[in-house]
Amino acid sequence: MGRLFFSVLLSSLLFSCTSQDIKIDTKQSQSHYKLGLEFAQLSLFKNALEEFNLAIKFNPEDAKIYRKKGILLFGIKNYEEAKNNFQKTIELDAKDVQAHINLGMVHYTLGNKTEALKNWEHAIGLNPDDNDSKALNNIGNIYKTKNDLPKAIEYYQKAIAYEPTNSNYLNNLGDSYRLKGDLDKAKETLLRSLEVDTNGMLTHFNLGVLYRTEGKFNKAIDSFQKSLKINPFYTEAYYQLATTHLKTNNKESARQSLKKGLQAEPNNLRFQELYNKVLAS
Repeated sequence: MGRLFFSVLLSSLLFSCTSQDIKIDTKQSQSHYKLGLEFAQLSLFKNALEEFNLAIKFNPEDAKIYRKKGILLFGIKNYEEAKNNFQKTIELDAKDVQAHINLGMVHYTLGNKTEALKNWEHAIGLNPDDNDSKALNNIGNIYKTKNDLPKAIEYYQKAIAYEPTNSNYLNNLGDSYRLKGDLDKAKETLLRSLEVDTNGMLTHFNLGVLYRTEGKFNKAIDSFQKSLKINPFYTEAYYQLATTHLKTNNKESARQSLKKGLQAEPNNLRFQELYNKVLAS
């Protein structure tokens, strides 16, 4: 704690310097950069940004500082500034794969999927020896949202080739198989995902949807309940649980599920409409 206090004091003194006082000093830059990382880990984001800014002032040609600053800005939802910092990283180091992936995430978050796809496709072509699984999975996500399931499956499989035990990638692949209608492969892949991570909330949820598609309503209910046990705030699971209870004519359990969903999202019209329909039936 004493070291951190001293670092904060030193930072405040240095931060008060004018731009004319600051010369290129890579050692000082690294010192501020490392302190910025420490502040970020402690969720002291304002302090972290100040340290990254100082690190940049002492060495404005260090690409990784802009990337880390961009990640922090993205985390606090300052997307435009995050985008600027990732673009600066790429300007300084055009082969920074992670910067291209991160820039794609900004575009994706802002709803510009076309630009995100360009960033991610560019990222995977930069270095054949890199583990590009994150970018490949992201590309798969975009094709999935476009309902181009063969393409989505292709990219998820490529991501899994890099990381065979990544439960998130397996879950995405399994759900894409389900949407494509290949229920056997979907079930096999989703169960593999649960072997890797038994607490995979979305995997339990997707298994629930799969079982309901197969008409195995009790198994579906069990899977939806497991997903809600892991994350009680995933409201879509309440809705799917309620509709599955209705398949078994269990209106009271459906009503209870919808009631819990409405407690989490009181203004959800879809929940309210189904809740009113159940009450009236």
